[in-house]
Amino acid sequence: MKKIVFVIWHVSGRGGTETVLKTVTHMLSENKRSEFKPQIFILGGTEDSTWLKGITYDACPYIQNKYIRIIPYLISLFKYLHNEKPDIVVGLSPMICQLLYTLRALLKKKYPIISWIHFSLNANNMNKNLLKKADFHLAISSGIKQQYKELGVDEDSIFMVYNPVINVDQMVERPKNKTIFVYMGRVLFEEQKRLKDLFDALSKVSGEWLLYIIGDGKDYNKCQAYSLEKGIDSHVKWFGWQDDPWSVVNEATALVLTSEYEGFPMVLTEAIARGIYCISSDCPTGPNDIIIKKVNGDLFDTGNLNALTEVLQNVIDTQDLPDQMTIKNSINKYYIKNYNQNLYNAFSCVINKWGNRE
Repeated sequence: MKKIVFVIWHVSGRGGTETVLKTVTHMLSENKRSEFKPQIFILGGTEDSTWLKGITYDACPYIQNKYIRIIPYLISLFKYLHNEKPDIVVGLSPMICQLLYTLRALLKKKYPIISWIHFSLNANNMNKNLLKKADFHLAISSGIKQQYKELGVDEDSIFMVYNPVINVDQMVERPKNKTIFVYMGRVLFEEQKRLKDLFDALSKVSGEWLLYIIGDGKDYNKCQAYSLEKGIDSHVKWFGWQDDPWSVVNEATALVLTSEYEGFPMVLTEAIARGIYCISSDCPTGPNDIIIKKVNGDLFDTGNLNALTEVLQNVIDTQDLPDQMTIKNSINKYYIKNYNQNLYNAFSCVINKWGNRE
């Protein structure tokens, strides 16, 4: 049995990365034919540990001061790796890959380091050059794979795995004679999620429509005030944070994503798995791997409000959307059964390639 350790920074316990990690670790653990034993180490712990139920993990305490925490974090990780003796270590940030590279030398070990990044490599504050310290890389979208290549990473060391999507049984009903748009995710006025763009575009459409906002974030009050300023507040229903966000969506016409950048936006695949049409910015990276124009959704150029307004208005006016089962089946390659095989093949290949290097 090969031990795989996933190393991450402090997390809230509510994010998409945690969801993917939970799915992957359970998937590897529950596969009786798998030769891999997964566990997680969290530098700084997690605010909500619910997502870790049934997962083998350890953590060191959170230290708020970013200038002094790196040393105790490094010591904690050193002790953990020394005791656990992993066969593979996976870092979920460039800096973690650098730490793992340094600790491997100090420990005089020979395990491979894999990077697994869940955002565009060109995202703000991403010191992507540190990713070169990893020996192999898991790419969750074709855009990220291309960014690795542009960084000078050997294509043979990059494995395209995407992200796992649960093929749910229950589809969300499409409403008749009205349009319900859904936004699900962190509530950020501009920055990554650019909800301002969605409000600006919706202020220009006509017809009967509603917008469900499901999620929380630092700009929650600001976004509420802006919807009032734009005169669309009566059309917007605010749900706040939900432990099970899809449980509050009884009807939906389309899900909308206006992001500046992503990695592999799980909310799109979760919506499509429920038969919901998706409208997304063609941001780096991920949406153009998922969205097939007029089959399961539409793409618009990031920040192009005229294009976004046109797509939204067309949905309101025509209601002429693909059959929900067609939408659902459009992402078959991302459902867990296929993902499981992709990931298993990647780890097996890493073990083989690493063995040949020694």
